[in-house]
Parts: sequence; C-alpha cells; structure tokens
Amino acid sequence: MKKRIKLEFFDRHGMKHSIAIEGEVTADKVNHLLEYAEIVAGSNERAPLLPGTQDSKMGRLLDVINTRLVDRSFDSREILQAYREAWGDDFTLGAVSTYLSRLVDRGTLERTGSASHWFYKLKPSPTLSP
Repeated sequence: MKKRIKLEFFDRHGMKHSIAIEGEVTADKVNHLLEYAEIVAGSNERAPLLPGTQDSKMGRLLDVINTRLVDRSFDSREILQAYREAWGDDFTLGAVSTYLSRLVDRGTLERTGSASHWFYKLKPSPTLSP
C-alpha cells in the first residue's frame, strides 16, 4: 500500500504552497520536506531540529546557527569553528561560505558587510499583530 503525505503552508508573503509525496515515505523524507517548507516559508523558529535533520551538512549548519549564534552576527570563520566544535566534521571554509550564501538566498539569513568580509545573522521571525 502506497503512503501519501500532503503538506500545505503559507510563506511570509501569504502565498499558499502544497506539497505531496507518495510512495515509500520515510522519516528522513518527511524531515527533508519539513526543512524545505521551513526555508520556503521563511520561518526562523528557534526550536531544535527534528531527529534526522542533522544527517546533512546543511541541517547541521542550521543547528549550530540556531543553538550557538542565534542572537548575534557572525562570519564564515566563526561558524566554521562552531561547526567543528559541535560536530567534529571536516568542513572547508569555501563550503561554509557556499552554504551561508544559499541560506541568504532562501531568506533564512541576513548578510551585511562587503564581498571581502561578510557578516551573517538569522532574520528575525515575523510577528503577527492581534
């Protein structure tokens, strides 16, 4: 029997998104789907990542940002050091810069400074007025 999961959410601009997966649904696939939805929706919730999302370098990088660098600006060298302390993995400075650039493009991070020295910070979560 095929399993089907459908996820609907609104992005920060009010646009509704619907995503469905069907077939062999695993926890890892659901976690990737939720991570994608969070990035597209522009959510910066400070909740810890779901089990299994730390299986990718992007998931681990987001975990380090959300747990160690949540309230302040940082540069790529600082996040590289924090990543190595947290995970013990080898990660090059160039790869970290690429991942940070992708997070800026996805709307998760803000970037200031210049091409010679970028600083990053989590975008503030949008607040809804009552």
